Amino acid sequence: MQYIYNTTRIELPRRSILTLGKFDGFHRGHQKLISYAVNAREADEQMVVFTFSTSPQNFMTGRTGEALAVGTERVRLAERLGVDVLIEYPFTDAVRHMDAADFVKNILVGQLALKEIVVGPDCRFGYKGSGGLALLRELSESCEYRVTVLDKAMYRGEVISSSRIRDCLSQGQIEEANAMLGYSYGICGEIVHGRQLGRTMGLPTINQNPPENQMMPLAGVYFAEVFLDGKHYYGAANVGKKPTIAGERKTNVETYILDFDRDVYGKQARVNFLRFIRPEIRFDSIQALQAQIERDVAACRSFV
Repeated sequence: MQYIYNTTRIELPRRSILTLGKFDGFHRGHQKLISYAVNAREADEQMVVFTFSTSPQNFMTGRTGEALAVGTERVRLAERLGVDVLIEYPFTDAVRHMDAADFVKNILVGQLALKEIVVGPDCRFGYKGSGGLALLRELSESCEYRVTVLDKAMYRGEVISSSRIRDCLSQGQIEEANAMLGYSYGICGEIVHGRQLGRTMGLPTINQNPPENQMMPLAGVYFAEVFLDGKHYYGAANVGKKPTIAGERKTNVETYILDFDRDVYGKQARVNFLRFIRPEIRFDSIQALQAQIERDVAACRSFV
């Protein structure tokens, strides 16, 4: 897969069947658009996902820490779905003020050789979201591209959206979030040194700092799966600031891997959250914390 970012100078060599949007998390709604485009592309076409490096809404509001997928994880998800070209277009001031028709003519057609665009019924683009389905259809004949509109993906009678998934994550409803994502939500990152407290309890853990700007689920303990060195494990993952431990304030993920005790500092691991066990608690003593961790681990073992 070709990954294009941090440039407005793009010229694709082949015609494209394209879908555009925020693609935050590549949830099942996004997957529906991409799957159609991947299966509809012809031999001389490439399937292109067009998004912005910064969400226009986040650019305007200044909000951070709400992304469902960031960096290499976003690239991994796109590649797994069969995308040929992922474009993260810089959201510059000029782009922000661009007329919707100029966006279609100059970027989608002029730079990306648009042959077909696949969108949902509520797609918006251009300055202040002035462009939509009507404009795409209006320009399609003169610009020589097709417009395909797909219905929204649904879950339990409601539209799947990134905001709905974030709401579930913030409430610890991880199974609901995973069902709408179409995969298990988690983090991927380097295993770093912690305070070694788990080891003194006989419960050694791996520590990871969440990727910058990625949303973390409700603080607490989760039954999790861990991918490390090409192998698959289960464990108990704590998301939070460890309020019982003096001086701990920054949110991190600390995971006890079942039946595992190896030195893996510096390695990359992926931890997926599968089931919410309990919220984060401040204990009166380390002994009380240890007793609860042992109960958490026992609960996680029951799910394996």
